[in-house]
Amino acid sequence: MGVDTYSDFGKLAANEAVNKDYRILIRDVGSDITIVAPHGGCIEPNTSIIAAKIAGNNYNCYCFEGIKPKKNLDLHITSHRFDEPRAITLISRSNIIITIHACTEKKQVIYMGGLFKELIDHIQENLKTSGISVSKQKGIFPGIHRDNICNKGKLKKGVQLEISRGLRDEPDKIELISKAVRDALETFTH
Repeated sequence: MGVDTYSDFGKLAANEAVNKDYRILIRDVGSDITIVAPHGGCIEPNTSIIAAKIAGNNYNCYCFEGIKPKKNLDLHITSHRFDEPRAITLISRSNIIITIHACTEKKQVIYMGGLFKELIDHIQENLKTSGISVSKQKGIFPGIHRDNICNKGKLKKGVQLEISRGLRDEPDKIELISKAVRDALETFTH
């Protein structure tokens, strides 16, 4: 991905129209776990769907979605600069943040990143058991910047999943991923 058109949400909001170019979907169920798709809708296709499926009725869900007829990548704000106020408010009240992102690889793989090593390992094991190929980040999408949206919760550490196009385009794989992450959260937090 190239350089972002907007360096922060304020600049984006000054140039793009809410509910015309982008929308923000928030479901706050009072959980201390929040699932986030900061590049949802047509920015990174199917990431909002995956985030909502993981969140279900148990966890908070936040999706920033591009809804323009074209040029939705203009709405991409890199994760360590993503500062939409309602996202920050919701995340700052949460212990666990999991962000759902997309990479364009055709092969079926999820790149794991973030600073919450124990939870990353737990999710990774669940995904592998479900038959999903997983790789630890190797410098491409590490999710380790302290300002990364996944690391802005109360614990200052979170999880970032970069899901390949090969997985995001398959409805059955979306179900497998969502269930594996939900199950990992259930067992990790209980």
